Amino acid sequence: MTESRVALLVTLCSAALLAPLAVPLLTGRVFVTDDLAFYHLPIRHLFQQALNAGDTTLWTPAIFSGLYLHGEGQAGIFHPFHQFLYRVFPLGAALNLEMIASYPAAFGGTLWLLRRLGLGRAAALTGAMLFAFSGFNLLHHMHINMVAVVAHLPWLLAGADVLITDERPRARTLAVAGIAVCLASAILLGFPQAVLWDGMALAAFGLFRAGQTGRWRRLAPLTAAIAIGTLLGGLQLLPTLAAAADSTRMQESSEFAMTYSLHPYNIIQLWSPMFFAKGAFSDRGFMLFHEYGIYSGAVLQLAVIWVWIRRDALTKPRALIMAAAVFAAVGLALALGEHGGVAVLFTYVPGLQTLRAPVRYILFFQFALAILAAVMLDDLLAIAEGRSEPPPARSLAALWVPAALGIVTTLALNSGVFGYGRHTFASAPAAAAGVAIVTAVTLLVYLAGRRRRWAIGMLVVMTAADLAVWGIGFIYRRPLQTIEELTQSIPPAPDAPAASYATAPERGPYKDDLLVLKGYRLTNGYVGLYPAGRHPLDGDLAMRLAGTRWVFTNSGARLPVGGGVERVRLLDDQGQPAGSARLLVDRPGHLVAEVEAHGPGTLALTERFHEGWSATIDGRAGSTARVEEDFLGCRVETGRHRVTFRFMPRSFVYGSIASAIGFVLLAGVLLGAREPTP
Repeated sequence: MTESRVALLVTLCSAALLAPLAVPLLTGRVFVTDDLAFYHLPIRHLFQQALNAGDTTLWTPAIFSGLYLHGEGQAGIFHPFHQFLYRVFPLGAALNLEMIASYPAAFGGTLWLLRRLGLGRAAALTGAMLFAFSGFNLLHHMHINMVAVVAHLPWLLAGADVLITDERPRARTLAVAGIAVCLASAILLGFPQAVLWDGMALAAFGLFRAGQTGRWRRLAPLTAAIAIGTLLGGLQLLPTLAAAADSTRMQESSEFAMTYSLHPYNIIQLWSPMFFAKGAFSDRGFMLFHEYGIYSGAVLQLAVIWVWIRRDALTKPRALIMAAAVFAAVGLALALGEHGGVAVLFTYVPGLQTLRAPVRYILFFQFALAILAAVMLDDLLAIAEGRSEPPPARSLAALWVPAALGIVTTLALNSGVFGYGRHTFASAPAAAAGVAIVTAVTLLVYLAGRRRRWAIGMLVVMTAADLAVWGIGFIYRRPLQTIEELTQSIPPAPDAPAASYATAPERGPYKDDLLVLKGYRLTNGYVGLYPAGRHPLDGDLAMRLAGTRWVFTNSGARLPVGGGVERVRLLDDQGQPAGSARLLVDRPGHLVAEVEAHGPGTLALTERFHEGWSATIDGRAGSTARVEEDFLGCRVETGRHRVTFRFMPRSFVYGSIASAIGFVLLAGVLLGAREPTP
């Protein structure tokens, strides 16, 4: 099979992997796995509502009785792509397009990177398919902004490669601009943990290429590009840092950072992907398959063995192979978290102790092995075309190690021979299906290594099928739904905002933030950065002060609840009524109240307090006050007054200034890239 035909086959297989992700877009439905339905969809609903109404997108009253929505970050509110999607398309279509876009983006970036690293077209396409549709990216499809940030990784590395290795000054200057824009785009998506991964990979790759080429001085413009990109992303970065500082995350111990560490048992997945009854293993807390499922195709593990077998023949890509192997090993060690000891070192770095789930470093492992798999395919094509001699048959015996391990573990553990793991291990027939896939891929690699050209094409198809069974199969575990179907059984919220305050259940069909899709304002909710407060969100006092009118049970029932205070009220210094108050405007980030005060007192609202609120009284500057520490208020004097509250936090102002500085610097870089006029 010629390289051009293999390239065409990989392209078709990649399109086939993308097609199931586009089905919701074509059918008017959405994926509803976990955070997609209960977090990302409601958050983007609030974002789109604010855009359509001309309200601020910085603040929402619909979660926690008020939330710095932009600071929380995960809607990527000021990312140009999100601004376009949620202004132009209906909510479901916009969500689907946001999710789908990450996969071709990751594919294109990886393809460009691998071509720059000297791999052939078919091999580069294969590596792109393996990374774009990797286990990590597909299993984490519900974390749409995380996958989107990860999709920037190969683009950043390819840009760094241009900057370090290209001899054309204009190309290097454009690379500086490209890296800066790409990094800013990642920051604006609002998932700082994934931005950290991109930064770590970029630093490692920059050092590798500078060392390989001896061009250490070009790390200086790379550093400048990162600085400009960080400034450009200041519009999101500073609000996120401010929101994190005001959140419960800052109260977590260093042990928090080690939650969701990869237990070493999960390494068995690499040779027996269906070994565990629940797909993976966790020794504490919930077993979340999308976190602990680390398999990403049998071809990755075989690539490691192949490049070792061919270490004497693969002289040209040897440095790349070594770098990828080291990066994969580091990624696996970091993913082990508390079981590996390496990630524990990060808990001593200020700020990083607030980032949990070391298992997600498996991204590095899968990305690096995708590069090795591309090298393997390039070598197999060279053998098939007679450009390289095939290895001796006896040396290929090592390829069968994963399959042999799979057979042994299936017979010894899944069959119940030792009488333990009955509820942890899958049945022998179930595990055998995974081992059969590993064995089939091994056979195809073996035959391709023996110059069976047809085996290369079959290997590509089998690899795509392997990714589909593991990743696409997981995505479709829950049936697609329209937004109307998802919310049809929820009683609509009352039209009056003050009557719509409700508490969501911890579990059940309406948990987390789903209720906001039917117009409720939640006095609790779910986000990544929970605002810190004096009163527990689900405590009786907090519910009363937030004006809660409804409580939803875990079974989905809606129950009225009494005792909640009025949306706006006037209190004297003893907390007693001190006059009348009514709310004239009740919009996100904009509140206007009319008060009649019998004496000096406090205008108190059920809106959550934040330092970003400011107040004017009869057009003159006033001062905001905390009511019971957690809620918004303002001191007023005797008489009739009109009090206006606006939300504009300093972190957003300073972030906007940082982004403006970044734009000026970026413009200077682009001007430097212009061709001189003759």
